[in-house]
Amino acid sequence: MTDSLTMPQFIITRWFESPVERVFDAWADVGQYCAWSGPKGSTVHILSGEIAVGSHLHSFIEHPSLPKMYAWCVYREIERPRRIVWEQSFADASGNITGAPFFEHWPRKLLTEVDLVEKDGSTELTLKWTPIEATPEAIEMFVSQMTSMTGGWTGSFDELATFLAGAN
Repeated sequence: MTDSLTMPQFIITRWFESPVERVFDAWADVGQYCAWSGPKGSTVHILSGEIAVGSHLHSFIEHPSLPKMYAWCVYREIERPRRIVWEQSFADASGNITGAPFFEHWPRKLLTEVDLVEKDGSTELTLKWTPIEATPEAIEMFVSQMTSMTGGWTGSFDELATFLAGAN
């Protein structure tokens, strides 16, 4: 395992033409989160839990061209309207943490940090992903996939921007 001080981080920043409270709600309200998150054309379903400190959220994504993927999140911090932090993992239908369905080696847990800053009615969002207790092989795979993660998150942020534009 690698020391958390030397753990690589994936960081992506995006501006949204919406007030910080509105962007925060899109992440913190489970109904809004399901409306935009996941790859384009997908649907997110909540199986159990809620977005609250100390709680979990067990969900799955359905997409016509992808296998069903389950997620397990445990919320660590929620500071309205500036910050949400959770541990994120792939899971099975019963909520057991599993490996990633697309790589043999991938961190079983990622710390996800979403920080929001408002300026002149727009919001800067910075998302950080940091592996938790990952093996050297999982860290190597994580680092090798940063370009792909940029593309994936850019697509998700495009969906969020569309959602926010329609919901303002």
